[in-house]
Amino acid sequence: MASAVLNATFALTERYVSSSDGTQIFAQAVGKPHLPTLVFVHGFALSALVWANIFRDTNLLRYFHLVAYDLRGFGRSGKPERAADYSSKLSADDFVSVTRSFNFTKPLFIGWSLGGTYASDVLQHYGPDALSGIIWTAACPYLAAAPNCTTTWVKTTELPAISSVDNATLALSIRQEFLYRLFNHPERVPTEVLWSWLGSTMLPDPAKITFPAGPARGSTQDTTNLFEAGKKGVPLLLINGGADGSIKGEETHAIVEGKWKDLTVYTAKNGSHAFFYEEQEEYVAQVLRFGRRVFKV
Repeated sequence: MASAVLNATFALTERYVSSSDGTQIFAQAVGKPHLPTLVFVHGFALSALVWANIFRDTNLLRYFHLVAYDLRGFGRSGKPERAADYSSKLSADDFVSVTRSFNFTKPLFIGWSLGGTYASDVLQHYGPDALSGIIWTAACPYLAAAPNCTTTWVKTTELPAISSVDNATLALSIRQEFLYRLFNHPERVPTEVLWSWLGSTMLPDPAKITFPAGPARGSTQDTTNLFEAGKKGVPLLLINGGADGSIKGEETHAIVEGKWKDLTVYTAKNGSHAFFYEEQEEYVAQVLRFGRRVFKV
């Protein structure tokens, strides 16, 4: 376990957590542990590094304990060899292993893009009351919905190319295109940020990079408890970007419309897929308002 000083008040704690099958899951936390916890789950091919600026946000840290982890198969977490080792159950176990390591329960789940689909895993295997609330940030709600809520580019260009094992030039060039398409203005993103995100995409084996989004997990997902949580009033916030080139937010909205008792939708008119990074102040304002309502703080 290591700590890195963010400022005079808060220190970032990093550790590896053993999941139920022994896979090592990299996790980090910042803030005061007695406060309500927000767990941030990153998107496809990336890592918890995408939340670095969010983890320095003093407005959030005033009210919340912030936790993030690298999904199995990505970033600094373990990358099992078999597709079967990316099941819904193991994905849920990873999340809960992190919560137990940092000693908290019923967090507010915040999932970006592919990361949003992991709320369904947690609720499926740990019950519809396992989360205090959900924020889907430019996200699909579960894997079976991906064909509807992802754009044509993701389905026909990004995924086939990024997993190519026959064309190294294509596999490398698509990673840069994938990265730049996350932003409206990649030219304004500091090089050290772009390169850290790009570096994350290089860590998984191309032959296995789609395992977390593949049938071994998707075919074992059961959304019964996800929608049961909606019926029971677990609060849900959808944050969509109007200029998102990866996720069709209106499709995610359509999937839950009429099935979720406590639903809030916020669409940033010109928001990119990485809206939380490019327009952090606007994004944090929505998270803060929703989180304070959920936890009554």
